[in-house]
Amino acid sequence: MFRSLRQYPDHFRFDFLIAWFFRLGISHMKGPLDRTKVMVRHLPPMISEAAFLEQIDTVFKERYTLVKFCPGKNSQQRQSYSRAYLDFKRPEDVIEFAEFFDGHVFVNEKGTQFKTIVEYAPSQRIPKHWPKKDGREGTIFKDPEYLEFLELLAKPFENLPSAEIQLERREAERAGAVKDTPIVMPLMDFVRQKRAAKGVSHRYLMEN
Repeated sequence: MFRSLRQYPDHFRFDFLIAWFFRLGISHMKGPLDRTKVMVRHLPPMISEAAFLEQIDTVFKERYTLVKFCPGKNSQQRQSYSRAYLDFKRPEDVIEFAEFFDGHVFVNEKGTQFKTIVEYAPSQRIPKHWPKKDGREGTIFKDPEYLEFLELLAKPFENLPSAEIQLERREAERAGAVKDTPIVMPLMDFVRQKRAAKGVSHRYLMEN
């Protein structure tokens, strides 16, 4: 729950407007009186959009066409302010809103004060509305590549065995290969060579 405080008496309004215009750098802006989009900064982190609009709708309910509210964060590690963007129907409404809400103070239940700042929005562009339906909408369901992709997804597929099963298969194949290959010891190889040599010499004596 937030309370609101007025910071500026009525006899300060003129000086306040001059200071506000200079802070915005209006003397260096091109066509400042054509600008209708403002940004409200330093709003309380935990304020809701409804609570913010409740403060301004008492005077400006039918005088703006766009509201974009960005809630803040309040945690032990970091605190960030909420902010809001409003696009007014007339440049004159911007001036009156700045006089009304710049320096507005919110006070939370702990007594912490949050003093708002009203500035021109860095970008004056307004999101466009597209009442006309896009002719490409829904055409993906007729796209050949998309249909081929759906067919591929519908086909059953076999999951690959796990890495553990693949390792067991490799070890079994290696063990089978070792069993099939006879092991020849050096002594056995020497005996075979001696027998082969004796057989050759015996055949030589028989022939001579």
